[in-house]
Amino acid sequence: MPSLQESSTLSTSLMEHRILGHVKQALRVTLHWKAPTVSMPRKLSSLKFTIKSFQRHLERVISIEEEGGYLTEVVERKPYLEDRIDLLAGQHRRFRCRVREVVAELGTVSEWEDDRFLQVCDEIGRLLDDIDRHDSAEIDLLQETLLMDEGGEG
Repeated sequence: MPSLQESSTLSTSLMEHRILGHVKQALRVTLHWKAPTVSMPRKLSSLKFTIKSFQRHLERVISIEEEGGYLTEVVERKPYLEDRIDLLAGQHRRFRCRVREVVAELGTVSEWEDDRFLQVCDEIGRLLDDIDRHDSAEIDLLQETLLMDEGGEG
């Protein structure tokens, strides 16, 4: 049975993942907003606001996972999965870097730089897709770790 601390961490992690999912969806909606030229400044402003919220929530989720979250528990339960954990942790570092870069790039885009704006939007879309694949790999790892029958019974 999980301790009160473990339940709290699990609950917090689940809540933060849900919030991050909502922010990712908001970011995708904003990216796919077919704004006429006259409302491009509004789309740019919305994207800047949403990407900063995304950055904060992504940081929070990654911190929870790395500091007492599932990463440590998986290695303790299944030491042979350490390479996969290291791979996921490396992706966390790259995601942090990519998000900082895209936030900085978006912050310097003028509403009249359509081509540059579209390039940044494409990068945000690729980043979101990469994070979705990462999340799927994390889920697979957790299922393998927590649901796999170890055997040894009668």
